[in-house]
Amino acid sequence: MFNKMCVTQIVLVLCFASVILESIEAQCVSSYNGIGLVCKDIKKISREILNENYEDTLLFHIINTTEPLGLSAFKNMKNLIYLKISGGKIGIIFSNTFKDMPLLQEVDIESVRIEEIQESTFFNLPGLEKVTITNIDISFLRRGIFRNVPELSHISLRNSNLRYIESESFYEVPKLESLFLDKNLLTIVKKNMLYKLTNLNTLILAYNNISIIENNSFDHTPNLSILDLTNNQLKELDWNMFPTTGMKYLKGIYLYNNLLMYLPSNFFTRLPNLGKIFLNHNPWFCPCLRDIERTLYENNILELSLPKSSKLKWLAPEQPSPRIPICINKNVSDNICTNTYSEELSKKYSKYLKDYEDFF
Repeated sequence: MFNKMCVTQIVLVLCFASVILESIEAQCVSSYNGIGLVCKDIKKISREILNENYEDTLLFHIINTTEPLGLSAFKNMKNLIYLKISGGKIGIIFSNTFKDMPLLQEVDIESVRIEEIQESTFFNLPGLEKVTITNIDISFLRRGIFRNVPELSHISLRNSNLRYIESESFYEVPKLESLFLDKNLLTIVKKNMLYKLTNLNTLILAYNNISIIENNSFDHTPNLSILDLTNNQLKELDWNMFPTTGMKYLKGIYLYNNLLMYLPSNFFTRLPNLGKIFLNHNPWFCPCLRDIERTLYENNILELSLPKSSKLKWLAPEQPSPRIPICINKNVSDNICTNTYSEELSKKYSKYLKDYEDFF
């Protein structure tokens, strides 16, 4: 039998729980004809707050939460299909934060202050198809963030200040088809970064600081169709970055706005079905560009160019953008491609673009 003190304590607990429930209800509104929920300015999201009362919620949008998400915070939302988190500060996304949510299909995290995503954050999510995490500050992507996600086909980590991606970070995402890593601070593509991504179709690495692509980097992406390397710091590309068996499905390569002066004569050998390439805004050495364009012509590869009226500001807003590739020679008599990089010529090229911007 409970004594009077116990009864008083139970009443206090129930009252406290009631206050929490009233608090969250005051900050949340129903949406999409009752199947959605939008919560704003809730300090802490946890399983205790998101109790069984929200079991039938299908769409959930959290705005401006200010503390790390509780472990398995969404476990009671068994029917949740779409989860969006925007604004605020989470700091760390802990392991198992998104776990055992059988119907979850999409997670969208945008403009949240996040500094670390731990291993097994996305774990045991059989229906998850798309993860978008943008405008955050994590710098380092560790191996094993995605585990037992058999249907995940799209990952976007654009504009996240990523500097380094651990080898085999995506190896447990067997059906991944598109990977967006643009607008980060990556400097290197390591040979095992794309390990076991045999279904990858689209890889966007634009707007980074990539200067090195290691040999065999694309050995595990035989179905790659689009490779976007726009706006990086590449001075050379080695054909050995592609597998010896070739990349028979690769249709397009975008090399706009790098520091390339040449491509090795065998570069296209392992790309039998390449259909288009973007060469603009590189300081091509004239004999090398001539050789490249001959190869493109002989293999029916389309060389993309800019519309006459466009400087394509979204590609390189701070620089003039010629419609077609422009080359430079050290001497008028130069007619042999030497496959070497010249810092001097590269600087002359940049000055030339600025001096003659009005002609582009």
